[in-house]
Amino acid sequence: MVGTVMRVSATAHEVAELTVQSVMSFPYAVRRHKLLFKQLYEVGNRGLLIVSLMGGFIGMILALQIGYQLRRFNLEQEMGLMGLAIIKEFGPVMTAFIIAGRIGSSYAAEIGTMKVYEEVDAITVMGVNPVAYLASPRLLACLVMLPVLTVYADFVGLMGGALVARTFVGVEFSRFFTVFLQNASMTEVWRSLVKCVVFGGIIAVTGCFFGFRTKGGAEGVGRSTTDSVVCGLLAVLIADYFMERVLLAL
Repeated sequence: MVGTVMRVSATAHEVAELTVQSVMSFPYAVRRHKLLFKQLYEVGNRGLLIVSLMGGFIGMILALQIGYQLRRFNLEQEMGLMGLAIIKEFGPVMTAFIIAGRIGSSYAAEIGTMKVYEEVDAITVMGVNPVAYLASPRLLACLVMLPVLTVYADFVGLMGGALVARTFVGVEFSRFFTVFLQNASMTEVWRSLVKCVVFGGIIAVTGCFFGFRTKGGAEGVGRSTTDSVVCGLLAVLIADYFMERVLLAL
């Protein structure tokens, strides 16, 4: 038991140290703008299609389920309220899940392969800080792009929900968005964006952390990739719960 606690404490210290070093190296990442723009492209553009599909189908599925239930109570004209669930929870969390699987695993695999083939050591020998060169641009890219992707996923989800509400339940587009806008507030949008920034940091740091600690050849790279996704998803859910408690209290 004591040994487990010590290992967890050591791991938490390493994660915190990597996070601090990455944040402190943001000026380096900005100066090396080609590295930063490459990561922004990886997170944003290459994740756009899958985020679009996820957002659209999440909105349509919610509309089907909520519409079916509301019709039982003759409240189908209030279907626009489902947009609040998309903005507050489904948009940020599901987008984070997609990026964790798509980008977090990529970070772990890329850095892990470099670690196995001693490229990270070569970067260090050349006098370059590997955390600043590899982790900092990835962290900054996730912090910037995850909120952008979440806003886009929210929009697509609302469009999908409105389409199903019109075709399945018979709620006009104008009524759907009127109810949504009457009950939505910018406070909830800002809370959602705050979550997205935290989720982006968790995904990037988790992927980079498992990449840097990779050892054992190809098998080790596969293990690090799997661990980064699993731990990233769990960390996002745990962070979402505690952040929601804090935000509701505020």
